[in-house]
Amino acid sequence: MRYRAFVLAGSLIVAYSLHPTAQTQHPTTPGAHQHPEAAKITNPVAADATSVAAGKQIYEKNCANCHGKTGAGDGAMGAELNPKPSVLSDAEWKHGSSDGEIFTVIKDGVKGTGMKAFNSKLATKDIWNVVNYVRSLGPAKSH
Repeated sequence: MRYRAFVLAGSLIVAYSLHPTAQTQHPTTPGAHQHPEAAKITNPVAADATSVAAGKQIYEKNCANCHGKTGAGDGAMGAELNPKPSVLSDAEWKHGSSDGEIFTVIKDGVKGTGMKAFNSKLATKDIWNVVNYVRSLGPAKSH
């Protein structure tokens, strides 16, 4: 019985890894890549002072431990992660730099990294506020 459970679990892992979305959502190859569907998502929250301030509060509570207070990827918990947290003050990011791509990474997380999904922890508007705050950390990014 134990052997069957082991074989079944192994089969499910192999089947999942071969599933097209498991490989295309966040490629494991190094270097930057884009997520065309996520890039089409437009930010419905104005990047005004209120949104940026709200995003900063959320960022400090949920993101700074890994990404660092200024987004330099130097947070205390981030030092233990492999791969290291992204530097959020860079102009271009590995998983895309559009508002929609940033939103999607925060919402869904990134498999194989320490970036967990926040879709069950943060409201959609809160994620957009974080996107607006993160944009304020570094050079302007493409929308």
